[in-house]
Amino acid sequence: MDGAPMTQTFFVPGPLPNVNDIAGKNRWSYGKTKKTWTQRIATLALVARIKPVDRAVFAFEWREKDRRRNPDNIAGGGKKLIFDGLVTAHVIANDGWGQVAGWSDSFAVDAARPGVWVTLTSA
Repeated sequence: MDGAPMTQTFFVPGPLPNVNDIAGKNRWSYGKTKKTWTQRIATLALVARIKPVDRAVFAFEWREKDRRRNPDNIAGGGKKLIFDGLVTAHVIANDGWGQVAGWSDSFAVDAARPGVWVTLTSA
């Protein structure tokens, strides 16, 4: 992508499954969870009119209803689903080194609206 970096943001209502939710499932149950969330996230990106980028830096603002879940588990499970959803929506071609330039995570409590704000800035 040429020119100035482009920043785009969208919200994924949650909470998203965390690493413990995913790890505790058998592969069929995990497959169903992954498929459901991947499609949901792809749809949210399309509705938000997120434009395709060749490569981007990602910022994730995780909002939880309380502090029961550990930040590493929240981000670990959620990021996988978000990247897969962005690939499904054709926002990024893949979730590898060529497309993901980096990311940052921040965490907050928001009992009224848990989920994650996803910001991508073209790199």
